[in-house]
Amino acid sequence: MAKSPQQQASWRVALTFDVEHADRPAHPDGTRLVLDTLADRDVVATHFVQGRWAEAHPALTKELTRHGHLIGNHSHHHARMTWLSSQGLANDVRLAEQTIRRITGHDPRPWFRCPFGDGTDDPAVLAALDRLGYQEVSWQVDALDWRTKATGPQVARAVIEQATAHGDGAVVLFHPWTRATGRAMPLVIDGLRAAGARFVRLDELG
Repeated sequence: MAKSPQQQASWRVALTFDVEHADRPAHPDGTRLVLDTLADRDVVATHFVQGRWAEAHPALTKELTRHGHLIGNHSHHHARMTWLSSQGLANDVRLAEQTIRRITGHDPRPWFRCPFGDGTDDPAVLAALDRLGYQEVSWQVDALDWRTKATGPQVARAVIEQATAHGDGAVVLFHPWTRATGRAMPLVIDGLRAAGARFVRLDELG
């Protein structure tokens, strides 16, 4: 069987994680498990950090940067951006930014991801983020790891299939607080590498 173009040469995949307080049952050490797996397999990724989560877990937040991962802003309160006034949106995003900078020493600009993906295609939200120095980052592959019945192998199969179909520049969305994500991550990394992928941060996509 002939190889697809992305299997013939190295192609880029950006693994991204929404690091947040979960609104569903969470695996308590999920982010730690994901971070350890990325380190064990020498993979860099992008983590969109909720400001309030960083306040609750400062040591782990610092560790994300020590491992060379890119840090983005995922708001402070994890509210839907379209529900906020322009001033409320600015206050929330700035508070998260200040919190992340205070804890990590890194500026998360220009990387922002709207909670729930709400506002990703809203002109008013995008304009407000632009005024704050941010660009909204969506995704091409949704792991759907937050689903109650999701399993590690199931998540891995879906991610590998969709990322491979998309090819170079695929951005994958994960939530590290789910049990499925921690179990899927070794399978995802090994499977995509076998298909010729290399893992990059968002700032390496260009």
